Amino acid sequence: MNNLHIDVRDLNLFVFLDAVLTEGSNRAAAVRLGVSQSAVSHALARLRHRLDDPLVVPSGGRMVPTPLAESLAPVLRAALEQLRGALHGARKFDPATARRTFWLSSADLAGMVVLPPLMQELTRVASGVSVRVRGPGEGMEDALERGSLDLALGIFANMPSAFRVQALFQERFVCLAREGHPVTKGRLTLERYLEHGHISVAPLGGTGSLADEALARLGKSRQVMVAVPHFFLAVFMVARTDLLLLAPERMALLLRPAFRLKLLRPPVELAGFTVSQLWHERMQHDPAHVWLRKAIADASQRSTSTER
Repeated sequence: MNNLHIDVRDLNLFVFLDAVLTEGSNRAAAVRLGVSQSAVSHALARLRHRLDDPLVVPSGGRMVPTPLAESLAPVLRAALEQLRGALHGARKFDPATARRTFWLSSADLAGMVVLPPLMQELTRVASGVSVRVRGPGEGMEDALERGSLDLALGIFANMPSAFRVQALFQERFVCLAREGHPVTKGRLTLERYLEHGHISVAPLGGTGSLADEALARLGKSRQVMVAVPHFFLAVFMVARTDLLLLAPERMALLLRPAFRLKLLRPPVELAGFTVSQLWHERMQHDPAHVWLRKAIADASQRSTSTER
C-alpha cells in the first residue's frame, strides 16, 4: 500500500465497505444498500485491489475485519455519518412525498397501544412511509447504534449516555381470569389468588416478576405453572384455562372483548411502569427521525386518551 492512489470515482467503494463491516455479511450489506450481492462483492474486490488488503475475511459465518479495516471502520463511519447528517440537515423531511422504511423494536404492549393510531396517521399523511417491527431482545443497543434499528419502544432504565429516552405513557398491572372463573365471584383476596396456578411472562426466560418480588416481601409465593415470552400468548392461554395472569391494564382492556376476560384488582400492591421510546443520540437531529418520534408520541397520546 506504499503507492496508494484512490481515485475520487472510487470513494463510493467505502460505502460498500462500511455496509459490510456494519452488517457482517455481503448479503446483509446488499439488502441494506438496496443493491445485488454481486455488486457488493465487485466493490469489495476493487477496494481490496486498491488497498492491497483483504479487508474482511470469513469466520464463523460472518465477515470479520482485518486490522486495516478495523482501523478504518470508526473513521469511515464518522465521515459517512457527518456527510449524511449534513445532507439531512440541509433539507427538510416531507412525509407527503417521502419514500422511507423505519425499523422499530417493540414488545406486545407498546405495539398494541402505539402502532394502530400511528399507522392510521401514516396512511393519511405519509403513504410512502412504511414500518417494520421486530421483537425486543439482546443486541438492541448495538442495532440502534449501527442504524439497523431506528427506534425501540418499551421499558428502559439506566441507559448509556449515548441514548435518548422519551416517556410515552404510564401503565399498571391488573389480574386477568377467564369469564366464569371462580376468582371472579367476590373480591380477589391474597389467599384466593394463591390457591390457583399462574402464567408468568418472561421475554428472556425465567419466572421472576414484580408480583413474585411483592409476594416475597410478604413471605408468600405463587405457583407459576408456565412462563411464556409474550403477553399475547399468555392472554390466549388465560382465556382457555383456569390460570391467572398479571397483565398491563391497557392490553387487558384491548383484548378483553375478544377473549371474554375479567379484569380484577391485584391482591398485592404492584409498582407501575413507564413505556418510552428510545433512540441513539446520533439520530437526535435527523429530520425524518424527529418527525417519526413526534408521530409516535402523538399516536401514543391519542391512544391513551381514549382508553380507560
